[in-house]
Amino acid sequence: MSHVPPARPLGQAPRSATLRRRGPLLALLPVAAITLAACGGGDSSGGGSAAGGLDDGFGSRNEARAVTFIEYYDPSTDAFWGQISQGARDAAELGGLDITEQNADGDASRMVDLISSAIATDPAAIYVPFNDPAWEGAACEADAAGIPVFAYNVPPSEAAVDCVQAFVGQDFTEVGRLVGERLLEEVDLQAGDKVLCPAEEPQQQYAIQRGGGVEQALAAAGVSCTYLRTGGADEEALNAMTTWLSANQDVKAVVPLGGTPHRNAVAAEDAAGVEVPIVGFDTSPQVIDGIKSGRIIATADQQGYVQGFQTVLQSTLFLDFGIAPADINSGGNALIDESNVANLEDPELQTVRW
Repeated sequence: MSHVPPARPLGQAPRSATLRRRGPLLALLPVAAITLAACGGGDSSGGGSAAGGLDDGFGSRNEARAVTFIEYYDPSTDAFWGQISQGARDAAELGGLDITEQNADGDASRMVDLISSAIATDPAAIYVPFNDPAWEGAACEADAAGIPVFAYNVPPSEAAVDCVQAFVGQDFTEVGRLVGERLLEEVDLQAGDKVLCPAEEPQQQYAIQRGGGVEQALAAAGVSCTYLRTGGADEEALNAMTTWLSANQDVKAVVPLGGTPHRNAVAAEDAAGVEVPIVGFDTSPQVIDGIKSGRIIATADQQGYVQGFQTVLQSTLFLDFGIAPADINSGGNALIDESNVANLEDPELQTVRW
């Protein structure tokens, strides 16, 4: 190829085309036909080398190929974040990006440090989930330094919306309504009934929006959520839910708002001597087993693989071609229940679908 690749992205995405636009979301980009002449993948220890690319320049047109993908939870211990990680690495390999993965292990202050450290390396792009506003300032510093910031999993607040190129993730409020409506279809709830809505961090945006959507649906029955902080560690979540359920034997349902409380919900009920319907969010082997056994009604799958894959893939289109990124709904509008849970059991799709 005779062109001289630019050192920086070919074009900046118009801010009005990203998070401030609330029209129909972009459909998933077609990637099945992409075949690289040669490519290099990355890994969590610092990435592999970028190489090759298509004849049109995808995967090589921009000379800057090093990118930093920052996760809030550890993908080696959290199945959902493992899906995100796998998607990001697969897209980086397709796009010839040299990806470095880092995770904060659920520590907000570490997220700030990781973003600040990434800025110092001047990567071609940084990918950040916005579970908490605590690190929005650091993300905006990256943007001010000319580093494109791509949001995934949880969107930034209005204060930082102009600091990111686009967001890939679930429409938490809309899917929350779907979960609440499904609970009402399955369970005869009456005004004043207790519904436990545990979340790793109830004050973070994902839990506020998911819980808000659930409560919008439950309001028709005069029911609201009782929120419980579980933390992001399995043992901590199990103990917190067991303690609450033991003290509230009259609870009518459990709606876990995050993957950690959801994958521990059945075990917590058993430990507390309570058995009530469960419907929640995210997938894991425990949630799949719970749906198959009938203990869990359904789950809203936000498809972590899509969040990692599409975030990194569209950043490559941006870097190489100046194609403006767009918000992408990674979760769709369907729940996983006993009718389709078998789709998540293919052993070859571990880290992709479960």
